[in-house]
Amino acid sequence: MSAHKESHHPISRSPEDLMKRLLASLGPLALITQPFDKQAYEMGARHAGGVARAVVRPASAEEMSWTIKELLAARVHFVAQGAVTGLVSGATPTQDGSQWVLSTQRLRDVLEVDVINRSATVAAGFRLSDLNKAAAEHGLTFPIDLGSDPSIGGMVATNTGGARLLRYGGVRENLLDVQGVLATPEGTQVGGARGLWKNNTGLSWKQLLCGTFGAFGVVTRATVKLHPLQKQTATALLAVESSAMAMQLLCALEADLGEFVSAFEGISGAALDAVANHPGGSVLFPHTPRYAVLIEISSAIGLESGLNLESLLIHAMEKQLNNGLILDAIVGKPEQIWRIRHSLSEAVQGLGRMIAFDLAVKRSSFALFRDRCLEVVAKQVPSALVCDFGHLGDGGVHLNMVVPQDIEAARIDELRDEIYDLTVLEYDGSFSAEHGVGPYNLKWYQRYLDDATKDWAHLLHFHFDPNAKLGNIRLD
Repeated sequence: MSAHKESHHPISRSPEDLMKRLLASLGPLALITQPFDKQAYEMGARHAGGVARAVVRPASAEEMSWTIKELLAARVHFVAQGAVTGLVSGATPTQDGSQWVLSTQRLRDVLEVDVINRSATVAAGFRLSDLNKAAAEHGLTFPIDLGSDPSIGGMVATNTGGARLLRYGGVRENLLDVQGVLATPEGTQVGGARGLWKNNTGLSWKQLLCGTFGAFGVVTRATVKLHPLQKQTATALLAVESSAMAMQLLCALEADLGEFVSAFEGISGAALDAVANHPGGSVLFPHTPRYAVLIEISSAIGLESGLNLESLLIHAMEKQLNNGLILDAIVGKPEQIWRIRHSLSEAVQGLGRMIAFDLAVKRSSFALFRDRCLEVVAKQVPSALVCDFGHLGDGGVHLNMVVPQDIEAARIDELRDEIYDLTVLEYDGSFSAEHGVGPYNLKWYQRYLDDATKDWAHLLHFHFDPNAKLGNIRLD
């Protein structure tokens, strides 16, 4: 689509005047300009960062709206940023030093738990751990399980999933309402915090602001569903022959254990070896299996009811041992087994240069798809060590691999192209299952999304950000 014309703000201010106005109106805590102090806002969690012209940190939705108006009046580009835990560089400034960082870090004016409504209204700057600490005081939780501790605003913008998506869904499925500010000359505030579980009376801002990685506006507040804290959890690490056997096992255990299944994670033997060789690592099995599964079942019903989840899990595993779907099984303390899962990324990175993919296909296609991916890697980069793991229960796989330090960039590009073609064109899957688009994935967004979707995304982007000043990518 053709580039749009800039929508002019009635007042144009210089960057120097902008600095003075921000400092005078928001106070010294809101503005960061010194190189050393800016560094924490310039680096991404995985990929190279950039250079920020300055960092501005409003402390309320009203300040956010006013700040966006001022940034647009000065005609500067800015990128919204939460806790910088994303993996596609979507919240880091570009390297030319022209962008400002608009941080939600100080948006911490509201954190209210409504026990009867089983919801929480929380400002965008709070972390996931802050929300769950407040919810736990009332026997509740926001059950998005992650290895990092992101901000609430960032979680909404990226529609965070996590290891328990199988049972609870991602952020979108647990979002009741959202507030945000658009990058219009007026700094338009949209959405609300009504906390209704049902509302079919008009446009849903939560659908537009959730999972669109900040392209349409800056999230300032969210109202989310809370769930009862689990009173029982049973966890096991299961050795299986292959990912195909793992998918058969998933169906069998879902049939036996029903709604108690809260996580089902797949881990390759090479990934387990990486953990075993990592400082402080242990994988519990006497011999590393070719493939393993972490299963968790949980319930808000306590032992006093007579329900014993550990016994239930052991009984189900014994059945599948007899059926030949399980080769070995270890039932352990949940924190002990989850420690293995959460240490996988760091352990694989410790082996050398890591190349990572964040993919998803239908569960019914997963096993064959994984085999095809391994064939592609073996053909393109025979020396690569594939250490894949992921959310088997929802069809997701982190196809991570260690490659030689001196491998040519062109070979990695060819590998990515072939893996993504396989994923999207042959298996109708996703090239970015959890991490979103951002500059890192923009090339493949433009390649694989259909023209109608891209055209409508562009129109929405133009409508909500008519001056094209928000973010470090454009949905053109």
